Amino acid sequence: MKSLLTAVDVLLVFLALMVMSLGLAREWSYWWSKKESRSAGNWAGLPAYILQQREILRKPAVGIAHLCVFWGVVLPMLVIIAAQFGFVLPVGPAHTLHLLQDIFGLFMLLGTLYLLRRRLGLSSGQGPQRTVLLMGILLIILITGFLAEGARLEILYPGEFSWFSPVGWVFAQALPASPLFMQGMIRLHFLAVCVLIAITPFSFLRHAVAAPLNVFFRKQGPRAALRELSLETGDIGAKSVRNLSWKQLLDAEACVACGRCEENCPASISGKLLSPRKVMQQIYSQAKTFGGAQTESFGQSGPPLLADAISPEEFWACTSCMACVAQCPVCAEPLDKIIDLRRYQVMGEGQLPVEARGMIRDLDIYGDVQGKGAAHREDWAMHRAVPVLGPEAAETDILLWVGCAGSYHPRNQQTSRAMVKILLTAGVRFAILGKAERCCGDPARRLGDEALFQRLAQQNIEQFNRYSAHTVVTLCPHCLNTLKNEYPALGCQLTVVHATEYVMGLLDAGRLQLKYPLAKKLAVHDACYLGRYNGVYKAPRQLCQNVPGLMLSELTRSRESSFCCGGGGGRMWLHEHGGRNINVVRAEEIAENHVEIIGTSCPYCLVMLDDGVKSLELEKTPVVSDIIDIVADALG
Repeated sequence: MKSLLTAVDVLLVFLALMVMSLGLAREWSYWWSKKESRSAGNWAGLPAYILQQREILRKPAVGIAHLCVFWGVVLPMLVIIAAQFGFVLPVGPAHTLHLLQDIFGLFMLLGTLYLLRRRLGLSSGQGPQRTVLLMGILLIILITGFLAEGARLEILYPGEFSWFSPVGWVFAQALPASPLFMQGMIRLHFLAVCVLIAITPFSFLRHAVAAPLNVFFRKQGPRAALRELSLETGDIGAKSVRNLSWKQLLDAEACVACGRCEENCPASISGKLLSPRKVMQQIYSQAKTFGGAQTESFGQSGPPLLADAISPEEFWACTSCMACVAQCPVCAEPLDKIIDLRRYQVMGEGQLPVEARGMIRDLDIYGDVQGKGAAHREDWAMHRAVPVLGPEAAETDILLWVGCAGSYHPRNQQTSRAMVKILLTAGVRFAILGKAERCCGDPARRLGDEALFQRLAQQNIEQFNRYSAHTVVTLCPHCLNTLKNEYPALGCQLTVVHATEYVMGLLDAGRLQLKYPLAKKLAVHDACYLGRYNGVYKAPRQLCQNVPGLMLSELTRSRESSFCCGGGGGRMWLHEHGGRNINVVRAEEIAENHVEIIGTSCPYCLVMLDDGVKSLELEKTPVVSDIIDIVADALG
């Protein structure tokens, strides 16, 4: 290999790299200036992410095309860099390397043409049309490269088949043996490459740098952890882009507007105004326009409100299902921005939706979403000798966290009693907090009332510390997520397990025997807060498989791709405006699978899906049941 770069070429490359560096520095100056010095990245998984791009390959056609373009750029780049050292390869290896470049170039050409055709077929609202110009430059680079190679082959090997450059040979059949033409194509090819490098920060190509950077700085710890607020300093959510953290701004920078979040968002699918892609793009737009500007230039009011670009109708439609986070190929998270928008609306403007105000008031006064008060917390366990944590029940294996739904809702009370039956049968020493238990605070936090969440959490933490509770089992995935993933930030360390996991452990240990058969076809509905939030998919299915006669079926959208019931994010207490009800959309999908039982592991899903299937008025309506109820019935 021999370097072909002249002094002028080196200067052009240097200028292109300098423009790119200055452009990236300018584009990133605002979020980088806010970055805390202690914020460290994580190398784990980054090389595999860049080289394999598994997340992008979730959509095979687009993913393969993207991979072809990626490797079509990387391999020639490595060869060009190696060529600058001036070493010489033997003919055989050199031709083999040349063949690889030719093949990768062909794949890159096909991938670019596919992506270009796809983009041209989209309306302006469906995809980033700005990529069309970028792919046009890529096509110029590819075609001029093949033309130059074809002319070179016609000059050196006229009339011969060049096995080491089959694509170049095809082009050579229609080209003259002209050194001038070859040099012209080489110069045009080189200049197009320099232009591509220089425009990287100002084009869609910036994601090639921002996306790996966002993966490098991706959130560590709980997958859907929200940004912690310091209420003492007056931090009350996102009024403008100035109130977003550096990582939230980097998320917006890395967003490629591919639309996968929107395609999997239950609010978008059901016809609501919410588009997670639009949320990210609006934040990016405002950050670029107003982020670095001086507040004085906007007058006393400061930069524009985020709510001016992202309407309340949009961010209140979110169910916090985390489908957008799970599906994003660059680890961007629209969800925490939506919650911060709600926080400012509630704590900064007092604009909580009317229908949720009664529930929030009940939480504030009584400590539960039903407004029934602590005096009725134990009514569900009446005459069942359920021990309450205290001096008389100090020695326990677990603390059974019942939650508001399990304590007060008639349908969920049945599941609480079923869990007690299972624990007593297995000989587990357990207790409940009883009247000392308060709502975990999840509804308040998801609706934006961070102050109320923290107050409820501290009351519960006092009880945990008082009785030295360490292992907690809960029937509610929302309680699971809050106690396990959000209380630690408030100084409370607990081992928290969902009921399905704990009961499966009892079965594995031989402490339970399921004897009574249930000859029915069942599909598991994966609750968002159990599955996507906490990765629990196996235990609910294993429990069902252990019930004699029960036939397990998988829904079209299940596990990581499961569809929300519509009750999360405080939506249980809000009316649905626009489009169709999310629980009805999910119920229709379940009905199409012709199952007899819908097995859930969440009190929210139980209520929402039961309402959904009943609204369909089917000739044979599927029964919605908690999996814990099914297991308890199989005990006899």
